[in-house]
Amino acid sequence: MPRPPAQIPDLWPSPLPPRDDGRGAPQAIVDLVLDGLDRGTVHPGDRLPSSRALAVRLEVPRGTVTVAYDTLAALGVARTVPGSGTTIADGSDGLAHALLSPGPTVPPPPPPARPVISLEPGLPDVALIDERRWRRSWRHATRLTAPADLDARIAELRVVLAAQLRRSRAVVCAPSDIRLFPGVNPALRTIADWFGAPIAMEDPGYRRAFDAFRATGDRVVSVPVDDEGLVVDRLPDRRCLVYVTPAHQYPTGVRMSMSRRLALLRWARATGGLVLEDDYDGEFSYDVAPLPALHRLDPESVVYIGTASKALSPLLRIAWAVLPKRCHDLPNAGNGSGAGVDGTAATMLAHFISSGGWDNHIARASRTYGARRAAVRRALALHVPDAHVIGVEAGLHLTVDFRSPAALAAVLDNLEDHGYRASTVSAHALQGPDLRGTRLRDTGLRDSGHRDSGPGAAGPHERSGLLLSYAVIPETRADAVIRLLAPR
Repeated sequence: MPRPPAQIPDLWPSPLPPRDDGRGAPQAIVDLVLDGLDRGTVHPGDRLPSSRALAVRLEVPRGTVTVAYDTLAALGVARTVPGSGTTIADGSDGLAHALLSPGPTVPPPPPPARPVISLEPGLPDVALIDERRWRRSWRHATRLTAPADLDARIAELRVVLAAQLRRSRAVVCAPSDIRLFPGVNPALRTIADWFGAPIAMEDPGYRRAFDAFRATGDRVVSVPVDDEGLVVDRLPDRRCLVYVTPAHQYPTGVRMSMSRRLALLRWARATGGLVLEDDYDGEFSYDVAPLPALHRLDPESVVYIGTASKALSPLLRIAWAVLPKRCHDLPNAGNGSGAGVDGTAATMLAHFISSGGWDNHIARASRTYGARRAAVRRALALHVPDAHVIGVEAGLHLTVDFRSPAALAAVLDNLEDHGYRASTVSAHALQGPDLRGTRLRDTGLRDSGHRDSGPGAAGPHERSGLLLSYAVIPETRADAVIRLLAPR
């Protein structure tokens, strides 16, 4: 027979104490029963008081007790039989022990990792894009669904680019001279495959371009860079492809001098070589007027390559190449767009440029980047006065030469300790025996005497140069960031 109702005095306090955990009075009654089962003061078979009597005892509404008894029944702790009251179910003491046991100790989760802020060059501040104009251009692009319309808009991008390049970079070309690619690297691979000759690169240089060229299977030779840009007299004296970044050499940031530009073009005419001019951030120039593009000086010796990656966003994955007439049989597909170009993105970019969004953005971004650059320069002069700063005339990054590898190492450690990641000039050196003269001889090219100190020699700024993107450093943070570069 069921036992009499549980009358243990300390099981039913009067009144029911309020809870401060927000779980309510019904849960408090449930917890009293479970605790009694766990401590052995309540047993299976015990009969609980009627809901009316318990409500009077605890000074709570009867409905509160009814909800608690329903919860106990749902847990399998109590069994309610109409007309017979509520009793504790068999085995419920084991359930109470399991529910109230402390269980295994779970270590607290580790604190979240501190976010790493990158100071590496390569990314613009996309927050500077005018969202209203950006959305309008994307809406325009997504309205076009018919393939024929998309092809027409891709062709229109070439028309729009021809006008834009003439106006902004003095690159004079016809729409038929332009090829579109899904990024700079596909453009480099396509042109190198088509040209079929050894490739010369700046050293230090753009590592991703180096990887793209190596993927073609062609020979790649390195040519040193000094404070005037590519050392032209170290080029092979035969036909080859030469990749350069003359407006803002990557990574050092130096501008190729006019005398070097003219010497490079003389070399191209004399050897039948072809110059690939990567104008990756040529939209941004400060304090001094930009030097003319190589293509402007000799359109038949230069392939001019541009991209929306640094001006707008790398997610667009659109690059363009302006070809000399002798390169017009370069393979292409779909109105010269090149395989892999997203038609909707091309349509969007054509509208963004033709509607004035591009010029508006470049003007706004130039002012912002110029102000950030000025703040960084002031902070460098204050906190690192002995460092040599180069590459400040253009682009979105500069190089800080600490003149000592040990000093550079200490700066990198300090930046890492404070949650920053930075890159160095030496990380962009084109290392390996095939890039230190071996293949120059293997292919019959003139050994240029590259870096006379030998295979491990470093050029200017290479061993002690830090690359610093000011595109991502707000003016208000410039002093705090640059202070981390100061000697300790």
